[in-house]
Amino acid sequence: MQIPSLTPLTAAHAQIIEAVSERLGKRAASAFRRVGPKVCRAHVESAMTALVQDLAANQREGVRAFVHALVLELAPNGLTFADLRFFAQTFRAQVRETSSATPEATELRLGVEDWFFELIVVCTTCFMAWRDEKIQREAAQLGVQRLESQLAELEVALEEKTQLLELIRQASTPIAPVVQGILVVPLIGTFDTLRAEMLTEKLLLEIARLHTRAAILDISGVPVFDTAAAQLIIRLARTIRLLGTAAILVGMSPQNARTIVQLGVDLTGIPTLATLQDGLARALKLQRLKITPLPTS
Repeated sequence: MQIPSLTPLTAAHAQIIEAVSERLGKRAASAFRRVGPKVCRAHVESAMTALVQDLAANQREGVRAFVHALVLELAPNGLTFADLRFFAQTFRAQVRETSSATPEATELRLGVEDWFFELIVVCTTCFMAWRDEKIQREAAQLGVQRLESQLAELEVALEEKTQLLELIRQASTPIAPVVQGILVVPLIGTFDTLRAEMLTEKLLLEIARLHTRAAILDISGVPVFDTAAAQLIIRLARTIRLLGTAAILVGMSPQNARTIVQLGVDLTGIPTLATLQDGLARALKLQRLKITPLPTS
């Protein structure tokens, strides 16, 4: 992967740190509020340093070291997983705003998204490992009478971890270029607002980078196609069309078709086809291309 230009990040280094530190310090009843602005700012500076170093070296050692240090220091101050999630979302939003300031910084935005994906994974792993160790220590100290309640807390934590990892897996929707100018986006699992936002940004970057003429959205793997999911997919398709790219919806099962009719969802202007093969044929036709067999020798 080509190492992106870090000029937008380095130029806004102090601005990002100031904005993120201020928001973290205002979060009520959080570990960041309890440790005070000085410690909070130091961790934001460490995160910014790790981001720049990792992007410059095209590796992810910095984010892992940063998260380990963050959890180790803030855990005794009542750090919760909600605190870590708020940190990641706040930091990501501020960096995204900076990296989006220059339209040509496509590689930088892709690198930033990949780094924050790693940040979420490492935060989850480190926090759950610390939680498990804490529960084991307290169970040994408090005795058997409190073991059941601690195990129940562990089960809740593991369930939270499972749900988050599933969200991460779903959010990392692959975008596959199948023919020059044509992308296929298979949607698998629950399609919610967070996932739609992440997918939209990723897809728009790929469309601009690959000069895509048609994007095929395959919804055959979406288990629940309700009003919310339909509206999110329609919004995604319309956003794609603003870039001059045709959006084609495939994988429309009879059940999903009935649901759309019952809900009164308007798919006007968005071609809907039954299979991926049909969608690819439509996309090829839009580019005046077709697949022909090779002549036999």
